[in-house]
Amino acid sequence: MFEIPENLAPETYPMAWLVGKWRGYGMLGYPGIDDAAMICELEISNNGGPYLTVHSTWYLANENPDDIDKELPGAQGVAQLTEERLWDDAVGYLRQSSEKEGDVEAMIATPDGRVSLYIGVVKAPRMQLVSDAMVRSATGAQVNAAQVEVGMVESDLLFAYDMAAFGEELQSYAAGRLSRVVK
Repeated sequence: MFEIPENLAPETYPMAWLVGKWRGYGMLGYPGIDDAAMICELEISNNGGPYLTVHSTWYLANENPDDIDKELPGAQGVAQLTEERLWDDAVGYLRQSSEKEGDVEAMIATPDGRVSLYIGVVKAPRMQLVSDAMVRSATGAQVNAAQVEVGMVESDLLFAYDMAAFGEELQSYAAGRLSRVVK
């Protein structure tokens, strides 16, 4: 049974189910990017402020994605994989909108020269985010739009990430399943 973590700011209660460390596996693929299995790590925390801090890391796995049992819980699925190399790292903030309860905003930065603003809706145990603005440096990755859907299923955190990038229309890029890391 989930309990709201101590010292959590009340403004973050609608997102409290996300707080913690998560680890699991996923698959990615996109035009121009080969399909690959990945190891996913996610930490969502709160320092008492009216927002959550988000840190997500994806590692490519050595294993062929066609050989992965995609029905396993996150902790069991990731145990099938060995880390090849870092693929993506993202940091940012997630907060309740001051305009309407259930509306959320996320600001996420990635080392490929992008900062993304998302708006969306959270209703535990599900959250949907859609890009509102994408800003990139002169050499930043050409991502023009994205959407993220996260939901809790059988105590695991499932996610789907779609993007429009490099001249392609909005389409699936990555999906995964993570289990809460128990201390």
